[in-house]
Amino acid sequence: MHEAFKIFVLSTIIITLWTAFLLLQDKRGNKLLNRWFAAFLVALTMPQMDLYANQVVPGGVFKLALVGATFLWLKGPFVWTFIKVLTRRETGFRNNALHFLPWLCVLVTTLIFPQYAMTCIFMGMAHMTLYLICALWRLIKMRAYLVDVWHGFQNSAYYWLLYVIGGAMTLVTVDLIVMSLVTSGVMHTYNLLDYCAFPAFSIYVLSIGFLSVYRPELLFREPSEEARTDTVIAETMAAVNVDHKEQSEQKEQVDQKEQLDQKERHLELDLGLAQTLAQQLTRLMQEQHIYRQNELSLPDLAGHLGISVHQVSELLNVHSGISFYDFINGYRLKYACSLLADPDCHLRILDIAFEAGYNSKNSFYRVFKESLGVTPNQYRNNALAAKPVTSSQAMET
Repeated sequence: MHEAFKIFVLSTIIITLWTAFLLLQDKRGNKLLNRWFAAFLVALTMPQMDLYANQVVPGGVFKLALVGATFLWLKGPFVWTFIKVLTRRETGFRNNALHFLPWLCVLVTTLIFPQYAMTCIFMGMAHMTLYLICALWRLIKMRAYLVDVWHGFQNSAYYWLLYVIGGAMTLVTVDLIVMSLVTSGVMHTYNLLDYCAFPAFSIYVLSIGFLSVYRPELLFREPSEEARTDTVIAETMAAVNVDHKEQSEQKEQVDQKEQLDQKERHLELDLGLAQTLAQQLTRLMQEQHIYRQNELSLPDLAGHLGISVHQVSELLNVHSGISFYDFINGYRLKYACSLLADPDCHLRILDIAFEAGYNSKNSFYRVFKESLGVTPNQYRNNALAAKPVTSSQAMET
């Protein structure tokens, strides 16, 4: 049994590192998400290596144990980063460096001053607790958005990210409970974490990494052309019941136009201010790409411009002659088309819909079909067929 456990741990380490390498090489998924997930898998091997060393070397390797203990300081930042990836916030390594700086400081401190290791572990518990509370608070606030991802983007990269976040938060909770029991004297060792919780979590995360890399057809199969067409037709006929945001926006547009027609004095923006705001709005779309935020609403847009909801509605409806719904979808559709026509973009159509900011695959297919007369898959095939084959592509084929 002891030898079998050693083989299990070593195999897990090797497969974890190999999966991380494959994720970095994978061109089909979201590159940024793949990088963060690969980094998480590499960090996951730190306590795994310490666990293996304890099985091979009597008493383990002290320095390796210190490094493995610092993994406490990485769990919270990784959970928070995955949530930011899920909600389309800035998630570059440079933007998130501050979240991982405490771990680096603790790593250096424990290696130079190992006598402070226990102090760093207790501080790490507080660090994990703070991140867990913040993550729960953030997830509760975005629960409607999570439901959209859960039902609208099944088997997409972001759908599986929900499982990673849920598993990581569960591990943090189990860590806190076990460490609290050991600290209070109720339990005497961390064996529950070392031999049960952590190996189970490793397999769990590794399985999601495996799915992300190999994408079995059973789970990642694109819907057939007929099924997509049927979906578009059904969604178009039932549009009045599907998109509540579109309904409310159209109603607001009609109401506002009626009010403005009756009393012109209700206008709050003069022509000069409207032109300035329109330029700011264009910069927001072209430079910051806020239309890619799946939960973007009219109040959110007003907040970005620093004006009231009534004023941004007037800016769009009266001065630009377009509804919020059509304005945002115009940018989203253009962005989706650029990805579909890019021969270097290997994202699945479902992931492209999410990247462009749509709330569900049904709304994406419906808008695409209504605007361009073809399905996204047809558009991609036509666009790629029209592009000339480069020499590098010819060599690959």
